[in-house]
Amino acid sequence: MPPYSLYLLQLLNIGCFLPLKRVYGAKINALIRVYIYYVNKQSFLLAFKVAFKRAFLESNIKASFKGARLVPFNLEVIILKLNIKLCTPPLPIIEYNP
Repeated sequence: MPPYSLYLLQLLNIGCFLPLKRVYGAKINALIRVYIYYVNKQSFLLAFKVAFKRAFLESNIKASFKGARLVPFNLEVIILKLNIKLCTPPLPIIEYNP
């Protein structure tokens, strides 16, 4: 795999995990606005559950794959995005000494 191409295969980072991060951050900021600076396990789980349900929607998951043009699965699209140039290595030079 060529360097710096892994992002092409991490579809859910943009479609689901980024919205999860934003919604969770908004929930924690709402706690901060009411002067709650310590997040215990219960507060974390409540905020995370709300954020997860808003971020991991079927439409977000499908949009992630559609944005990468992997619906239906098409490996050629990923290969074309990688900008790989295949080449045949040159044949070794064999010297003949009679």
